[in-house]
Amino acid sequence: MIFNRENIIELLHNNVATVTFTKVNGEERTMKCTLLSEHIPNATTTNGKVMSGRKETANTVSVWDMDKNDWRSFRVDSVKSVSLG
Repeated sequence: MIFNRENIIELLHNNVATVTFTKVNGEERTMKCTLLSEHIPNATTTNGKVMSGRKETANTVSVWDMDKNDWRSFRVDSVKSVSLG
């Protein structure tokens, strides 16, 4: 399945999801993450959407890592799978 940035962001604004991707160093990582404001301490929203405050590009997505309780990002082209929960 091919993932695009808009689909991933929309999914994460409405759910907690598990994203598996390849890190820049080649390691595979599985991350439970979201953009749901109720899971993000001191979340800042614009037009109802959570803003990370991190620099993003057309190729990256910044998300709230549920296990590390901090912002993390991944490259869209490195995503292998996305599942709810």
